[in-house]
Amino acid sequence: MKTIFFTLMIVALVVPVVYAADPSDDSLLLYFSFDELDGDTVVDHSQYGNNGTIAGTPELVAGKFGNALKLNGESDWVEVPHAEILTVDESVTVMAWINAERHKGPNDQRWQGIVAKSNDPRSYSFYTEFPSECLHLSVGGGSVCDKKVPLNEWVHVVAQVDGGTTHKYWVNGEAAGEFGGKSNPPGAADTATLLVGKTHESNREFLGLIDEVRIWNRALSEEEVLAEMETSLTPVEPLGKLSTTWATLKSQK
Repeated sequence: MKTIFFTLMIVALVVPVVYAADPSDDSLLLYFSFDELDGDTVVDHSQYGNNGTIAGTPELVAGKFGNALKLNGESDWVEVPHAEILTVDESVTVMAWINAERHKGPNDQRWQGIVAKSNDPRSYSFYTEFPSECLHLSVGGGSVCDKKVPLNEWVHVVAQVDGGTTHKYWVNGEAAGEFGGKSNPPGAADTATLLVGKTHESNREFLGLIDEVRIWNRALSEEEVLAEMETSLTPVEPLGKLSTTWATLKSQK
């Protein structure tokens, strides 16, 4: 038994514990892990408490890390009340894991809303589009990334406004386009709610799974983007490794 105890102690020391975005980071404006719901409330794990309210009847299902929100592409989404902290003047980074079932839906549905703030004035509005099957970011004027988003599999997607006028994209950790000369975010003129799973325009609801939604009011570096891609709120994989080790040790008793 002593051997098992000391072996577990060693495992605990050497197995890395990978946590999510640091909630104490002042630039992290919102973080939805979707690991659990509090009634119809989605808890924001940033320090700002930008909790969201469920619309429709989305399901919690197995996600990329822990659980994810399954949206029906019609009446399911999350709505977050407007807060001054969610407005941006120059830079913003929006990221999520998505598992989309379509790029085009009925009634000329050619957009799948991931995360969106105001439409008028146009703030950060992030979605996939058809026929390009790529990511689109609208901040005043819009841009479209240069890598297609696969369907029916988990894909890490990032859109960013860097310094007010440059759009940058990443798909599964790979740079997916950089476009200068775009409009500045509207700052305090944006007073709309924030949506996850649709945009403020009609007929732009997301069909599929969304997980690990995060928003910063700064431009993350590529190194930070890659690090965030690998992290979750809870150390899911290391805990699994520790459980497997414990089961193996028990079997050796």
